[in-house]
Amino acid sequence: MSFLSVLSAIGGDVKKVFSWIGSPEGQTVISTGEAAAVAIDPALGGLVTLGNTILTEAMKVEALAAAAGSQNGSGPQKLTAVVAAVTPQVLAYASKAGLPTPDATKIQNAVNGIVAFANALEGKSGA
Repeated sequence: MSFLSVLSAIGGDVKKVFSWIGSPEGQTVISTGEAAAVAIDPALGGLVTLGNTILTEAMKVEALAAAAGSQNGSGPQKLTAVVAAVTPQVLAYASKAGLPTPDATKIQNAVNGIVAFANALEGKSGA
């Protein structure tokens, strides 16, 4: 599912997504996954933080679009806003981790993946 369709689905009821992510069930699922990843490889701590940054920014952009009544048809603009907001953190993470510098397409793919993951969790919760 693309960023555009995921955010459209999420944005259909932003309150549900925020409620689930902030709920005890949502926090348990998220924190358990994060803890497992870091327990397996402590170096993943930075990646977990980066994923949280991307998710937070995507939710913020979607909520702003919904509040402005410009949610539908604004997917490319929302994606651009999220990518622009998180690019410095992605580049910093890549540099610190000794990874090749990601280009715009790779950063966009990372954003798409995090948003799709969040959507899958929200949908699974039945919220």
